[in-house]
Amino acid sequence: MAAAEAAAEGSEAAAQQDRQIRWVLDGGLGPLLHHATRAAPKAIPARWRHELLAAELTARVRRAALDVVGAELLDACTALGVELTLLKGVSVSVQFYAEPHLRPMADMDVLFPAALHETVTRALTGETGAFERIEFERTPGPHHDEPLRHRAHGAVVELHKGLYADGSPLGAGSVFSAEAVLQRAEPALWLGRRVRRLPAELQLAYIAASWFNDMTVLKVQPSFLPSLCDALLLMRHCGAGLDWRRLQGWLDNAMARGCLYALLAYLPRFGVPSVPADFMRWLAQVQDVVGPLQLRLIHRMLDHHLLGARPWTYPFPPPMPGRYSPHYQWRKRLLDQP
Repeated sequence: MAAAEAAAEGSEAAAQQDRQIRWVLDGGLGPLLHHATRAAPKAIPARWRHELLAAELTARVRRAALDVVGAELLDACTALGVELTLLKGVSVSVQFYAEPHLRPMADMDVLFPAALHETVTRALTGETGAFERIEFERTPGPHHDEPLRHRAHGAVVELHKGLYADGSPLGAGSVFSAEAVLQRAEPALWLGRRVRRLPAELQLAYIAASWFNDMTVLKVQPSFLPSLCDALLLMRHCGAGLDWRRLQGWLDNAMARGCLYALLAYLPRFGVPSVPADFMRWLAQVQDVVGPLQLRLIHRMLDHHLLGARPWTYPFPPPMPGRYSPHYQWRKRLLDQP
């Protein structure tokens, strides 16, 4: 009897481990898991090692193609006198990951002044351009146009005019406004060319806001694991040197404050550098979209579903910043203010 129970428990544990590894692979982090377990291969069941290696090799090939496309994009923009600001995965992959291919990317997101979009798009998609417009699965917002696909390599680029649409709860204030972001962006190098990227403090706030904003719409999916890794690696690389006072001065958006609060309160369990207590106290006081109970529900959802590899299948939406805040919903729905 005891042997049968032990066998059943072992089978259940193996099934759970398989589900979690499959979830990680579906989230695009197979190469990162392969990289993290190279020194201890027995940490991964033998039945998964070939698939993880295949994911690693495939990611290298895809990243090489992305870099070729990125270099062409940069050269075309340089010829026009346009300097790009890197956003999302294309930026953090070369900042915080041991190797860029370890961070999955569906496309490359770049930002530059809206007044230059027509000129850049025409140069990229004209007769001598390497890109073509592709149909967008949803209507493009005012913050970016239709994606462009490289004709030879198939890589997709999104040319952003802003980070969020004006009507988005995250579009209020200046923290994510295109003008402020372009002004605050810092010089950097990518593929040997000069670019700009968000300062680490703003990058952290953007990761938090985009992460919860996307989950609000798409619920819990393995594709949201990379954003959590982005935040963890950013804190490990830059946490001790972040200028929290500067970030405090930038955070003039209620939803951004709530999203950052929920993220920063979640990260300590992963052993990253601590956020200064005075900043967390300030953030807790000024944000009004995440109450104590909601914070516990959000963190439980992340533990049980995102990290626990369980899609959200309930008939009600998962808890997110602002979702259960009467004050925020009143302001958003009745007063029509973000």
